[in-house]
Amino acid sequence: MSIVNLRSATYVLIMAGLLCVQVAALAEPSPERTLTVTGRGIETLPYTEAVVRLGVEAEGKTADDAQAGLRKRLTPLVERLKQLQVEKLQTSNVQLYPRYNNQPNRPQELVGFTARNELEFRIPIARTGTVLDAAIGSGANLVQSVSFDVPDAQIATARSVALTRAVTDARAQAEAVLKSLGLQAKQIRAVQVGSANTPPVPLARRQLSSEAFAKSADSPTPIEGGDTEVEALVTLQISY
Repeated sequence: MSIVNLRSATYVLIMAGLLCVQVAALAEPSPERTLTVTGRGIETLPYTEAVVRLGVEAEGKTADDAQAGLRKRLTPLVERLKQLQVEKLQTSNVQLYPRYNNQPNRPQELVGFTARNELEFRIPIARTGTVLDAAIGSGANLVQSVSFDVPDAQIATARSVALTRAVTDARAQAEAVLKSLGLQAKQIRAVQVGSANTPPVPLARRQLSSEAFAKSADSPTPIEGGDTEVEALVTLQISY
């Protein structure tokens, strides 16, 4: 083959290679442009249930004496709570421990025993004050905590509402951003649902004596539950 023909063949191969590269480049789709936004939704709902932990504490010279004093107060208390038809009544804590008289430079002296039995139950908030007063009148001398809750069914309903509002918020954000840039949304490419916050339970965790619930003859101890919020987050990835 002559030198001229060889050069011509080489030129043809080079041009063919460049053409293939250009065709391949044209065949590759341009990267998709996407916008990611996160929407937030909140639903407010009132607390409807109170979770009460109360009980009896008794002291005695011996462990048997302390337990006997505990049973004497605990039995009528349990019967009264059952009469009041509280829900999910159960024992939550049982304790029996020695008490010592500790004085400087003197041996530790055992002076007696303390017995404690705590009960937990649920009650509609509207009845909580009346039930507390009745329990204290029936032997309870310890109120460990009063907290507030919402039934699972109501939480599930509130979460659905919060999720719907979060989606609406996310789409509104995307529309506002794209419109300001002169662009238009095409499709939702991905959806991510964040964990919805369940209602926080405000606890009044403190040991109270029965005197702390001094009652009036005309009205029960006032108990107010207030409201809580269920929050949801939804993230959308939208092409434009």
